[in-house]
Amino acid sequence: MAKQYDVLFRLLLLGDSGVGKTCMMRRFTEGEFDPSHISTIGVDFKMKTLEIDGIKVRVQIWDTAGQERYKTITKQYYRRAQGIVFVYDITNEPSFQHIAKWASDADEYAPDKVQRILVGNKSDEELRRMVTTDQGSKLAQTYEMEFFETSASASSNISESFTRMTELVLRAHKRDADNLLSSLDDYLEKAALEDEGSTTTRDFGELNQLQSKYPHRLVVLGFPCNQFGYQENCSNGEILSSLQHVRPGGGFRPNFTIFEKCDVNGTNTHPVFAYLKDKLPYPDDDANSLMQDPKFLVWSPISRTDVSWNFEKFLVGPEGEPFKRYSKKFPTIDIEPDIVRLLRLTKT
Repeated sequence: MAKQYDVLFRLLLLGDSGVGKTCMMRRFTEGEFDPSHISTIGVDFKMKTLEIDGIKVRVQIWDTAGQERYKTITKQYYRRAQGIVFVYDITNEPSFQHIAKWASDADEYAPDKVQRILVGNKSDEELRRMVTTDQGSKLAQTYEMEFFETSASASSNISESFTRMTELVLRAHKRDADNLLSSLDDYLEKAALEDEGSTTTRDFGELNQLQSKYPHRLVVLGFPCNQFGYQENCSNGEILSSLQHVRPGGGFRPNFTIFEKCDVNGTNTHPVFAYLKDKLPYPDDDANSLMQDPKFLVWSPISRTDVSWNFEKFLVGPEGEPFKRYSKKFPTIDIEPDIVRLLRLTKT
């Protein structure tokens, strides 16, 4: 698997609701600014790759909800962060005063080695300023943090602050940078090997079995997706050849229809999967089947109904009504009783 980066760091944005965390993240990762304010629900994230001192760093930026009711959700992400950006709004003095609370939470839940900076956002709104630059600078000194004033609207100091945050994290982890979260690649290679010897080979073979057994009344459809560990990183034109010679290999040829690659989660979710997930929000055999490790969440926004990994399966009735959803752990061949049940209920 070709490496797309050398190390991966997770940065956490903390601060009150409305201080501009989402706007900062979008300005940095997408170069866009949307003045309309929609509060983040739970946690959202974006990614961007930087090159620092010849090292390709993939930055995963987690945008946390500022509302009190989401604290239980957001705190679980503290312990996996390598860097924290504390954000207040220079036109909102309470948001500045609340930095102490956010810093206290970070002290309690974040790793000891986590790097921190303080950011006063909305510096373009000078006429509405309630917190002086000197106040911000002194608070940063109190917590031994570097300080930036930024404007997502004017794109001022956004890149500089995120880049500096990344530099601090990289420096703090310089000795083990080769291992720090670039172990993601080792994990994916291990997962690929495990799939090759078990899940992938088994599932593809069983899909062929089902299609062969019910050739006229069952239609098996395969949708390749590259959102799970970047395991489907070949081009559309290479997919069939990859199945034949790589995974599952051994000359395998699917006897069912395989479509072009698509997204099954996030902003660009294929309409088919948007519909399926709406009708069947979670696998019938595993209602808690969620992506457990935040570093593999490469889409946005994140939803409770998201497909968690390759080979989640959906069984759809003859009228197009979704019947049952199965987790990646559920053996494909074991869907057959449900298929038989649907066929018995359907007129020939």
